[in-house]
Amino acid sequence: MNISLSWDLFVIVFFVVIVAYSFIIGRDNTLKVILGTYVSMIAADAGGNLFADYFAGSQMFMKLLNFASVSNEQEAVVFVKVVVFVILVILFAVRGAFIVDTVDDRSAAIRLVLSVLYAVMSAGLIISTILVFISGVSLVGGGDFGTDNALWGIYDSSNLIRSIVNNSHLWFSMPALSFLVHSLYTKKE
Repeated sequence: MNISLSWDLFVIVFFVVIVAYSFIIGRDNTLKVILGTYVSMIAADAGGNLFADYFAGSQMFMKLLNFASVSNEQEAVVFVKVVVFVILVILFAVRGAFIVDTVDDRSAAIRLVLSVLYAVMSAGLIISTILVFISGVSLVGGGDFGTDNALWGIYDSSNLIRSIVNNSHLWFSMPALSFLVHSLYTKKE
């Protein structure tokens, strides 16, 4: 058996790990991760933009370029956004000061389906956020895909990554809309 390492394999493994983690922590904590991901997404994007505005060209910025083995300022900003995003998602998942408590008034089959849906949406949201950050798009400040980013080579060679990036708006909106629909159809205590 000859297995070649590719970005598709990396994305699939990362997706499966997030889904598996979601089953381990349960549906309520997966919803907490989703909500924390939204907050982390905006905070990391804004923080990366602040970093670019105030530290570009400084000595600290140049040290970060050397430390992160990146070749230009755009890659350093992407690196900062992704690192801040991942750290914030982990912190919100582990130490977030909010509780999600859904009512389990449905059958076991429906609860399982909801858990699977939320796990997949959590994984898709996290992966699409990272890929959009790598593409050079700013969620807070607008903008468009950068012309010299690391994603284009991968984007051109991977149908999976192209699909995730092209459908990022769907990955961004579906978890929130699903949570809202779930909330509307949950009986209140």
